[in-house]
Amino acid sequence: MRNLLGKKKSFGAFLVSAMMLMSMATVMAPAAVFAANTTYYVDSVNGSDSNNGTSTSTAWKTLTKVNATTFQPGDHILFEAGDTWVGQLYPKGSGTSGSPIVIDQYGTGAKPKFQGQGAVKDTVLLYNQQYWEIHNLDVSNQATGSVGDLRGVHITGADIGTLNYFRLDGLSVHDVTGEVNWIGGDVADNATGITFQTGWDRSKRTGGIVFDMTSNVLAPAAATVKSKFNDVIISNSSIKNTSFAGIVFKQYTGDGLDTNGNAAVSVGWGVRNSSTDTNWYPFTNVTIKNNYITQSGTTFGCNGIYLTDTKGAVIDSNVIAAAGTSGIETYYADDVVIQKNETFGVVKKAGGADYNGIDTDKGTTKQVVQYNYIHGNGDGILLCQFSFGDSIIRYNIITGNSRYQMYLHSDSAASSQIYNNTIYNTNSTYLIYGYGTYINAAYAIRNNILDSTQSSAVLTTGGGISYNTNSYYGTSLTVPAGDANPKTGDPKLVNPGTGGTGTEASGPALSSLSGYQLQTSSPLINQGVTIASNGGLDFWGDTLYTDSADIGADETAVTGGSSGPTYLVNDTFDAMTTGSAPTGWTISNGTSPNAITVQAVPSTTDKSVQLSKPTASGKTTMYKSFAATSGTVTIEARVKRSETTTWWCLPYIYDSTGVVAESIALDTGNIKANVNGTWTTIQAFSANTWYDLKVVLNTSTDKFDFYVNGTLMLSQATMRAAVSNVSKIEFYADNTQAGTTNVDNVKVYTP
Repeated sequence: MRNLLGKKKSFGAFLVSAMMLMSMATVMAPAAVFAANTTYYVDSVNGSDSNNGTSTSTAWKTLTKVNATTFQPGDHILFEAGDTWVGQLYPKGSGTSGSPIVIDQYGTGAKPKFQGQGAVKDTVLLYNQQYWEIHNLDVSNQATGSVGDLRGVHITGADIGTLNYFRLDGLSVHDVTGEVNWIGGDVADNATGITFQTGWDRSKRTGGIVFDMTSNVLAPAAATVKSKFNDVIISNSSIKNTSFAGIVFKQYTGDGLDTNGNAAVSVGWGVRNSSTDTNWYPFTNVTIKNNYITQSGTTFGCNGIYLTDTKGAVIDSNVIAAAGTSGIETYYADDVVIQKNETFGVVKKAGGADYNGIDTDKGTTKQVVQYNYIHGNGDGILLCQFSFGDSIIRYNIITGNSRYQMYLHSDSAASSQIYNNTIYNTNSTYLIYGYGTYINAAYAIRNNILDSTQSSAVLTTGGGISYNTNSYYGTSLTVPAGDANPKTGDPKLVNPGTGGTGTEASGPALSSLSGYQLQTSSPLINQGVTIASNGGLDFWGDTLYTDSADIGADETAVTGGSSGPTYLVNDTFDAMTTGSAPTGWTISNGTSPNAITVQAVPSTTDKSVQLSKPTASGKTTMYKSFAATSGTVTIEARVKRSETTTWWCLPYIYDSTGVVAESIALDTGNIKANVNGTWTTIQAFSANTWYDLKVVLNTSTDKFDFYVNGTLMLSQATMRAAVSNVSKIEFYADNTQAGTTNVDNVKVYTP
């Protein structure tokens, strides 16, 4: 997220003291202790707290009974399916390695419901406990007509050291009306339920499932023991409309106030000042997988996943829909893999400045973002590594985002490798965008497909941005000058712009994205640069590489593509004798005063053919026939006119029967192309200036693309005539025209 002190907002409430004091009243009361490895049953309708709880017929009834019990390793606490409890579930005790305490349901029917109703800060709470599993609960904490310091499931601790082993699986957490507190921002923007400038500890710690550390509630301003969570898995759960976020991980740092308004003692465990900061104390071994998270029903619902203060994490195969600010955000994190997720529909909410699918944010290192489907958000991926950071963005499909498909916004000490992504822009005038000093970070952009259906889409250059061997395709898309090996033809994706949307039942819609694979005839096959430590797989799980690297997110099984195109015509004229007629070409009316000869223009080592026609007398032409060819054919030529008057045909393309399939002309100062039988002005030209022209036509579709100096000027325009093949190229001026034109580097080839 952007602008930590200005635009970047945060949330939470360090006022855990009030919550914990209320909860600790139960902790400090005598708790019943039972034998280990016991299964307890709880039935809100037919149970009784006077029962022993160890069978379905002798079940307990209330949360009061459960909360007053200290459970032992191996115990199971089972709640009757279909039943409802109002209040807080806060059982005591800890399991051990190999013998966790397990909460689950019994019987058939809907998951047992636990409703905080805004009367408790946490509907399900564990404090300074470890080795717990929580399965198959329905959890909510919805206040009526307001938001507050609320959470659904809250796992927390203080001054305890390491808390190990938590498994949250099959949960339905929904309708948690948490307030939104932002780290920085402007207090003038405060609104009901939204507060700016709350600092680290008070911000961004409400929502569906929250893991955080705080100070000990008995001494809220003076945490003394470094504490963290280790070995956490949140899986197969549904999290809906829980503000601030769906899932939060947050470490304590000591920048808040206690209940008396006294400043906390700063310990700095939750902030990261450098990549080697030894005082930073992250949570470890965290996995978030196979969850469905949506914020579609709340205007306060911001992040889907907010993962901070974590080292060694995997965020895998989640669907995140309609979040506000960010679908997945990492912050002060190290060694995180974000893969196989789908994020879509992210919009701005609750005063947030951003609206991206994935954000690697401040102080994040070793961030790998791979195999994700990011579509229909504001921004696709935001690289916002303030202070320092490094990231790898590879083999993702990014499409249909309304603003920036890739947003470069890191400080200069950060670096990002961005390779083999397929970026298909349909809604915006930006493909890759950055500005100001934020483009001074090192961004290495290689092997990507950068395809835009919108005209003149922006590719930011300068600073630390480098482009190499990318595919550029789109109307008036300017190829960055620094890319020494650009690919400017149609990438030949199977059917871009198609693909499904993930659901709670189906998970990420990755299997619907075959339209973004390469056709077997794609000119991008085996044309990429080899990248070491590339993850070993493409978006579809195919091994890298089949031959040489392909460009884009798909590595095909096609071999031999590195041999290049098949040339039907390939003439540079450099080896021909100066002053002679061009070898292999048929010339007409090329005698005095007209002449068609090889000349040392622009130099003796880089020759061209000069067509000189001093007077308007007869047609002066050079043409070359080749084998009739169907399908996709590319025609290239470099041309220069000595004047801007009159009309020259440069070039015309014919089929085997003599029909003009497509034609380009330089006429009275303008470059023109014939679209569906009508001449269309493309751009102006200047005398004595070389222009690189390229036509990529397809006789199967009767469409063509037209490039000038590497920039796509026409995309899938209708050819002058429908033909089944092409077999001749011609450069000429007719009877009524005069002037001088040079032609060089004439190529006709198939992929």
